[in-house]
Amino acid sequence: MTSTAAAGTSPTFEASPVRLPVIKGDGWFDSEHKQFILCVEYPLSAEEMVAALHGVVEPDDIATDEDLCGSVAVTLSNEGLPALGVRAAKIGRDERDGTVRSVSFLAECRERVTALLQAHS
Repeated sequence: MTSTAAAGTSPTFEASPVRLPVIKGDGWFDSEHKQFILCVEYPLSAEEMVAALHGVVEPDDIATDEDLCGSVAVTLSNEGLPALGVRAAKIGRDERDGTVRSVSFLAECRERVTALLQAHS
């Protein structure tokens, strides 16, 4: 994972296999109260993970690392990797144009994703 250090420049991250922490329990999918475990390992960049969150979830939806990982997994499952790449590129263009929605939540998403990836690398 590499990032730019210039002030005001959003970090860029290379896509590499990311193994997200395990998502457990029946809060994510209807498992009829049976044990449910999902492990996601996919070549996602941090910006694609951010794109899976920004504009999709609310801050309260990602209160824990499991919430964050579950949200990324559900968005990835629903929309696919190509859609996350398109959304990440749009977020980048919107930032350059000064038209990005919810700048503070975008920053929070980046911070949370970065911390998660650093903790699990």
